[in-house]
Amino acid sequence: MATSDVVFQGVLYYCFVPILIKFLIFMLLNKYGTSIKERLICVFWNHAMIKYHTALRDMKKAHFNSMKYHKSADLYLRNKGLLRILEIGAGSGANFEFFPPNSKLTVVEPNAFFEPHFYERQKKSLIKVDKFLLTCAEDMKEVEDSSMDVVVSTLVLGSVRDLKQTLKEVHRVLAKGGKFYYWEHVHDVPGTWLHFVQNLLTYTIWDLIFGCHLNRNIDDVVAEDVSLFSHVYQERFEIPFSNDRWSVWKLVRVHVMGVATKGLI
Repeated sequence: MATSDVVFQGVLYYCFVPILIKFLIFMLLNKYGTSIKERLICVFWNHAMIKYHTALRDMKKAHFNSMKYHKSADLYLRNKGLLRILEIGAGSGANFEFFPPNSKLTVVEPNAFFEPHFYERQKKSLIKVDKFLLTCAEDMKEVEDSSMDVVVSTLVLGSVRDLKQTLKEVHRVLAKGGKFYYWEHVHDVPGTWLHFVQNLLTYTIWDLIFGCHLNRNIDDVVAEDVSLFSHVYQERFEIPFSNDRWSVWKLVRVHVMGVATKGLI
């Protein structure tokens, strides 16, 4: 074989083939990117949440415990001891066990791949699902103003495109005196290695792959707008299994849990 042929094959193999592969991947992602991404997130989330939910079940149960004492703004539901709950980003329904029995649940979930998993789990619960809305939390126009007694968000506010708009929507749909329960990962304090890594990953590949921001100070944003909530109780904490050396949860070990109340005026 001539030297020129060897050189040509080398160029073809090391330059043209990788370029062709990248072009094909780009075309596939351009056409099916959202669908592929959502399917992968669904698979990853259902697997990852097994360990997460097992380790944090007792903490989440304590966080949601006060919900059973909340009274519905709807007189008919109040007399029956029921609540109308909206969960944004419900995923596969990991929070069913924390809601008061026979609650009327509306779900806002942008990823359609979670829906069959959600209804499979719902069959084993006492929660009645009124609506499953395939939409984003920033635009919940199908949910009426002041119609919900409780809004729930767990590990969702890092992935919404517009956090402040989402909180405005939460405020809009809550009845007066309604409660917003949130449980989210947040940005670590400045000066730590985790703070730096969360910034680095969010601005490079994390949001692209997982559609999530690791560096949001969600607790600050919830508390800063006094026109939304009359009272905010929240606290930061670290999840207990984040010290596993190769655990992806190490990147989101800092969490906040809180309850914000919509004013009566």
